[in-house]
Amino acid sequence: MIRKAKITTLAELKKRKKQVRMESELAKREFAHSIGTTRNNTTQFLLKKVAAPVGGGILGLMLLNSIFSSSKSKIPVIKETKVIHEYPDGKPYVPGKHRSRGRSRIKRITSLIGGLRVAMPIIQAVIGAITAHRANEAAQTAKHAAARK
Repeated sequence: MIRKAKITTLAELKKRKKQVRMESELAKREFAHSIGTTRNNTTQFLLKKVAAPVGGGILGLMLLNSIFSSSKSKIPVIKETKVIHEYPDGKPYVPGKHRSRGRSRIKRITSLIGGLRVAMPIIQAVIGAITAHRANEAAQTAKHAAARK
């Protein structure tokens, strides 16, 4: 942005106001474009530089493990377990009856967190779509403003 001499007339003020409005619209569009570009570049980087080497390393370790473990004869191990039908305080277990309210609260909290983990990408996609729509509207407004000149 080049600074000119001070504005002295109303026409110069209106002209400068239009220029500032166009510059702000351009900045908004560039910002929206850079967010999309950054998202794509980050995804590509993570896939090519992180996920692929880590996945290859894990597959290689699994292959080595299967090669070296197959040479040993496997002996089946039988484990004996005993089921205790009472709580540590000595009270007998009653099926269908909850032990405490704390456990149900924990289940509610964990299910809420799980639901949020599912909902977050959806919310982010909606916000991204809204941002893209606003950027498109701003671009159309700027295009119409430029056409009116």
